Amino acid sequence: MITTKIDNRFEIESARYALEFVGRHGAQAARVTVNKGIQSSFSTLNGDLENLQSTNDRSLYIQLVTNDRYGAYSTNRFEKNELEKFLKDALETNKYLSADECRKLPAKELCWGGVGEDLEQYDPYVAEMDPAKKKEIAFEVMEQAYGKSKKIVSVGSEYGDMLDYQYMADSQGFEGDSLQSNFTVSVECSLKGRTNARSEGWWWESSLHFKDFDYANCGKNALNRAMASLNPKKIQSGKFAMVVESTCSSRLVSPIFSALNGTNIQQKNSFLANKLGKKIFPKKLSLIDTPHIKGLSGSRYWDGDGLATKNRAIIDKGHIRTFFINTYTANKMGMQPTVESPSVPKFNLEDFPAKYRNLDAKSIIKILDKGIFVTGFNGGNCNGATGDFSYGIQGFYFENGEILFPIKEMNISGNILKLWKNIALIGNDARTCSRWMIPSLAFTDVDFTGI
Repeated sequence: MITTKIDNRFEIESARYALEFVGRHGAQAARVTVNKGIQSSFSTLNGDLENLQSTNDRSLYIQLVTNDRYGAYSTNRFEKNELEKFLKDALETNKYLSADECRKLPAKELCWGGVGEDLEQYDPYVAEMDPAKKKEIAFEVMEQAYGKSKKIVSVGSEYGDMLDYQYMADSQGFEGDSLQSNFTVSVECSLKGRTNARSEGWWWESSLHFKDFDYANCGKNALNRAMASLNPKKIQSGKFAMVVESTCSSRLVSPIFSALNGTNIQQKNSFLANKLGKKIFPKKLSLIDTPHIKGLSGSRYWDGDGLATKNRAIIDKGHIRTFFINTYTANKMGMQPTVESPSVPKFNLEDFPAKYRNLDAKSIIKILDKGIFVTGFNGGNCNGATGDFSYGIQGFYFENGEILFPIKEMNISGNILKLWKNIALIGNDARTCSRWMIPSLAFTDVDFTGI
């Protein structure tokens, strides 16, 4: 428990009272989650303060099982008389639901036991910071770009911070809480190119701790990206090597996680169903979940069911090693639950030669010599049942290891399994401001559709 860091006694007492109350009034099982959040933001547009916001809210969410009937209910009223009325109404409503014997709490031995080191996700400065400083940061990053080119149409920036507290407990004794702060800033630039065509550039930085909050070049990065994207060209369709920047590479990993999700497998909407233990990907591909790394936003000791997280092989030398199955779906499938989703997935590069284990996008481009450098995706989708995908992309054409010009109106298409069989290189440049530690990725023989 980390409740000594901020005063959440009232919220915890309310949650415990709710559990005790529904237990006295016939609930077979119950789980209660209290969320408390504080957020603020300052945004600018073309040199002026455009908007500022501050919110402070909390909610209580309770999941009930009565006579094998499951219901979920939420309220933001914590006063005892109103909370009791809310709980009585929830218990009464549950009577009208259909029975479902798969709705149960997970086995207690699978849940987090309450012991673990501080994950270092909280900075008290988030509650102490002067609003004037927040406004100053929003203007500072905006001014890094605004007025720096005659081609600029608009420059907008936003500074934001948040404090998020969660307490969860269930009727069989699980209890856990988490506290996380966050500081973030973003800048977006719009430029006018030839024939009045627009070029957009965007950049952001984010950190759990203000001391690590490196926003010094955020506006410059956004402007440089917009300038580099001016006057894109159309190119012929064909097969190219593809390097995907770490800012957007998770787009090509998420279909794998979706296919490993127990609900999708149970509903026959997964191209990886029945593939547990099988070698589906190349031998050099290994992906692990590392949920206890300190100072990362995705780190956690327990999931939404209270199931304990742990280091877990997802893909090991090409073999599928786990599905992500919550308690309800596991009961329906007759399997043991794991966790509902990955926390901090990272690639293991040990099966790549040592000289290829510490690459960023620029060094990968030099190695591959010729292809398309993807810096963003524009729509598209992936079929969960087959793995077939089609995505619009934005980026640059490169030759001889050098970026030559931006491209436009191009799509990539194919099948996720085939795409990953053509994985060439995996970078070591994942952004720590992202929940998933997915670095730049490189593939060969990707189908691009252009002219």
